[in-house]
Amino acid sequence: MLAQKAPPRDHPRVEIVTALGIELVGVLYLLALVVLVGATAFHFLIWRRTALPLGPVREATDAQMFALVVRWGTWGAAAYLMLALPRAMGVAAMLDERFPLTARLTALMLRSEWGIGFAASVLAGVIAFVGYLLAARRHPIGWGLVLTSIPIVAIGAGLQSHPFNAFSTLTMAPIFDGLHAVGVGGWLGSFFLLVLAERQVQVHTASPWTDPMGAIIDRYFRVSGALGTAVLLTGLFSSATHLTGFDDIQGSPYGRLLAGKVGIVMILLAFNEYHRRHAERLARTGERSQLAHTLRFHAALILLVMALTALLVDTPPPDVNEVRSEVFRTAPRG
Repeated sequence: MLAQKAPPRDHPRVEIVTALGIELVGVLYLLALVVLVGATAFHFLIWRRTALPLGPVREATDAQMFALVVRWGTWGAAAYLMLALPRAMGVAAMLDERFPLTARLTALMLRSEWGIGFAASVLAGVIAFVGYLLAARRHPIGWGLVLTSIPIVAIGAGLQSHPFNAFSTLTMAPIFDGLHAVGVGGWLGSFFLLVLAERQVQVHTASPWTDPMGAIIDRYFRVSGALGTAVLLTGLFSSATHLTGFDDIQGSPYGRLLAGKVGIVMILLAFNEYHRRHAERLARTGERSQLAHTLRFHAALILLVMALTALLVDTPPPDVNEVRSEVFRTAPRG
């Protein structure tokens, strides 16, 4: 026999709780990745390139933005590291149930491309965490380390994209998956920082054209269209590598989840265009409270996209390769 005797199955309620726990860890892990990449993107693409006159207003806002980015970047990197092992255990729990969890976890970590992605993700988390700690102490090398961690995050996310393909031969899919993950972090993660900045930054002057929040919003929505387009294109290419045909969209759980995610992303793009046209004006006038409500609704849609993405990652794609049971039979050596 290729497999050991199947262990007794848990009570259905226990299995449901376990599955929900795995998905919750997956959502939090993905959210930590988005916050980590988003904090970096917000610092380098948004705030450092925001057009605001030099002076006390700029200095005060710069101090607020620096503290905001460093705090959330550090927390994102720490959460990314802390959730790495629970995520690995959750993925191992989804594999062949005929073998002990320890055997599945060992094979996953040491015999698969997913394990390489896990190592890359841990390395990226360590580099980003150290980088943000050094940046908080005003060491120039800190921001260099933070930037270095982002391509490593892309490698890790790409190789960890679909656990059910963990033991397959490397293809082009990890490249598109990694670029898509970093693009999502840059687009949606920096939007989270924008919402947090809206709550923190106060109007420092009576002149609407030197208001920091209006300038930050103007800069974000100048680049958000390009970021959103990159996310959409990499997502379509990534999906094409996992689908075998158009029938898979309606005929498989993966395809239906993908269609739902694409629909919500299109709504996000529509909101993005609305905010691009009106958010700066609202931020510079007395309608800022209305802007706050629409920004938070936009953020709620992003959370829904994160949840769907976590479900999509843990759903077998139609092109999934069956995992050979032999990989769990013998502990890897060396």
